[in-house]
Amino acid sequence: MNTSYQLIGLVLSFLNYAFIFLFLFSIFKVNYYNAIVSFFIKLYKPIGKVSLIPNQSLNIIFLAITIKFISLFMLYSTNYDVPVLLGVAVIRNLQLVVRMILFIIIGGVILSWVQPKNSNPFLEIILEISDKILSPLRGLIPSAGGLDFSPLFVFILIQLVSGFLDDILRYIV
Repeated sequence: MNTSYQLIGLVLSFLNYAFIFLFLFSIFKVNYYNAIVSFFIKLYKPIGKVSLIPNQSLNIIFLAITIKFISLFMLYSTNYDVPVLLGVAVIRNLQLVVRMILFIIIGGVILSWVQPKNSNPFLEIILEISDKILSPLRGLIPSAGGLDFSPLFVFILIQLVSGFLDDILRYIV
């Protein structure tokens, strides 16, 4: 593969991850005064002004899917049709969102054991998102002896969704 294609693919991958992070910040309404979140929002603000979709979260995920589609089109346009590549781009971004949520919850569980309150902006984001995901389940599932079992149910749900997305991807390709 050409070196310029590899460099463009690397830049597009970073952009895709940045938009997925911004999407997670948007749907979970993370504290916008956090230094990391405000940095991502400042980068997105010029792009958001020229958006076609009025909803910010939908616009961000649309941009992430578009970036993923462009990178897949650059690599596989000779082997696959455009609708297939578009479907793969959608599924890959959904898989990325699910994987990030999984790692955020794992990080939140570990941080709750080790150091629950910290002034690090990155750790604050992890704790805030994991608490927002787990808090509805904590109301439904009682803790047993001080142990919180809500992450286990979220992990099971994530595994089911991940397996479903993998099956769809195998069917498309």
